[in-house]
Amino acid sequence: MKMIWAVVRSSIVDEIARHLNKVGVSGCTVYPVRGYGERWHLYEPLIHGGHHKLEVIVQDEQVETVVKEITEIGSSGREGDGVLSVFDLQSVVSLKKI
Repeated sequence: MKMIWAVVRSSIVDEIARHLNKVGVSGCTVYPVRGYGERWHLYEPLIHGGHHKLEVIVQDEQVETVVKEITEIGSSGREGDGVLSVFDLQSVVSLKKI
């Protein structure tokens, strides 16, 4: 299994989540984030807003599809579109009582 997290513009987070659901992603965690990228300089505020972080856990065979959906919808070609990473997961345990 893999975890994919992506920081994307807040204006498109709902659209990305809808598309992920359509391609079979059964759950997604989304929350607002603040930070700065590689182009920070003195005349800008230290912390920029306007982005959300999405986290999804998927089977290995879903990774390519999910990455494609996020990058196609999330990329406007402008600076500050965001970033995406894929991580290997050793285990995933549901906290639901059996």
